[in-house]
Amino acid sequence: MILIEISDTVSVMKKAKSQVLEELRNAAVDEAKAVAFLEKQRWGNGPSCPHCGDMDVYRMMSGEQRNKDFRWRCKGCKAMFTVRTSSVLEETRLPLSVWVHCIWKAASSKKGISALKLSREMEITHKSALFVLRRLRHGLNEDESQKLTGTMEADELYLGGRPRFVSRSNMGLHLDRKTPVVGVVQRDGDVRFRVMERVTAASIGQFLAENADQTCRLITDDSKAYKTLGHSFAGGHKVVRHKMKQYVKPGTDIHSNTIEGVFSLIQLGVMGTFHSVSRKHQPNYLNEFQFRWNTRRMVDGERVSRVVKMLVGSDFNAGNQWTLHPTSSFDSA
Repeated sequence: MILIEISDTVSVMKKAKSQVLEELRNAAVDEAKAVAFLEKQRWGNGPSCPHCGDMDVYRMMSGEQRNKDFRWRCKGCKAMFTVRTSSVLEETRLPLSVWVHCIWKAASSKKGISALKLSREMEITHKSALFVLRRLRHGLNEDESQKLTGTMEADELYLGGRPRFVSRSNMGLHLDRKTPVVGVVQRDGDVRFRVMERVTAASIGQFLAENADQTCRLITDDSKAYKTLGHSFAGGHKVVRHKMKQYVKPGTDIHSNTIEGVFSLIQLGVMGTFHSVSRKHQPNYLNEFQFRWNTRRMVDGERVSRVVKMLVGSDFNAGNQWTLHPTSSFDSA
């Protein structure tokens, strides 16, 4: 009787396996399984032509096996395509098994994974690891058409290096090396970021107007940039006076600790994982941190599945900050 109770306890404590992660582990070591995994995640049981949308397609075979490029052909427009077509995986020579492993690591790491570590794990060059991670971050650009609602917190963060010794002579250089980032987070909801040239009331106001509903309640610190912005929101504008060492108004829920917590994850990721992030690539790094926060309640299998669906639906030519072969501003990690 005791043995039965122990076995029942062990079975209850055992974590249920994720089918997506099980398929992912197999796909990371075999190219054919990697192709099958990505095709399943992209099309399910109904593959369609990415050129014309026709579902009357067939696999191109070489004898009884699929050809070495795993191509499909559309009977409608007669075009050939693969699972890479019209996605961030297009026109890359890296095996899809490498891509699958990179997606797994990037989606399951709390504060990201550096290109140096990825190059060691996958035994690829540092340049190839950078190339993969940059495309992944570009593909994680989420749809921001739905505005934030309810109570939201806004604040700014300054990313960048600083001189080893700060003095009056190089104080201007110290400020120039920092890049301002404005963030707004919905309580128990999503977060949005934007890199700013300058932090002004006008630029922050435009950012909030594009991302927050007018019925929101806005909570900020006592920065002068937010002073006139609260009139735009029906829920009002509440202020936490950080300059007076006030972080929560007693007896209320007025605080900006949520957005501070989001920024702390970015700072830990930059300092502990990436070490250096150039201004040119900061928007893509913020895509990664934004996606990670917005999917924080998902298990790894669900998050990986969502990443794959976003990547295979993202055109790498979209946006004005992406270049196919970046030749400058390489990050150290």
